[in-house]
Amino acid sequence: MPAENPALPEDEDDKRLMSLVALGDDEALRKLVDRHHPRLVGYLRAEVGSQTTAEELAMEVFVRLHRAAARWRPEAKLSTYLIHIAHNLVLNEWRRKSRKPTSTLESAPEPGDASHESARKVVELEESFQRAVAQLPPEQRTAILLLVQQDLPYEEIAVAMAAPVSSVKTWIHRARTRLRELLKDYYEKT
Repeated sequence: MPAENPALPEDEDDKRLMSLVALGDDEALRKLVDRHHPRLVGYLRAEVGSQTTAEELAMEVFVRLHRAAARWRPEAKLSTYLIHIAHNLVLNEWRRKSRKPTSTLESAPEPGDASHESARKVVELEESFQRAVAQLPPEQRTAILLLVQQDLPYEEIAVAMAAPVSSVKTWIHRARTRLRELLKDYYEKT
């Protein structure tokens, strides 16, 4: 396999690697997994509230990507395509559990952390945010997480969610408004 071309922007390199994956190049797939796995797991963890489930779903995303490699067309960024697959898996997970996820992220400062008080406040804020996000309707939650965590533009969020850009803008506006309301108490006590 040819060496990676560092001069290529990530999106162009993704296209090159996907064409190699379509030809059966497992090393190209590994490079795509290495590049996109962390952000994908971050998105999935926020959606399902479990690191283990997020890891499992992320691997399923890459299995599906591998299966579809020969049919994949670079109409959108590969990262957007991956989020679209992940979003569909999240919807399936919610249906499978017959409920919406409500758990928060579990994190704690490392033992011996000198900034324990600061870390505790960060954990509290993160937990408050996750509880607030979990209360949003699914479309709003997904749209705001894709905007904030994945830093996707509205157009890519629309592609990932298979929705018009106008709907995405509405969901994000409503999510921001609701999150301000839900987090108001947290900010008033700090």
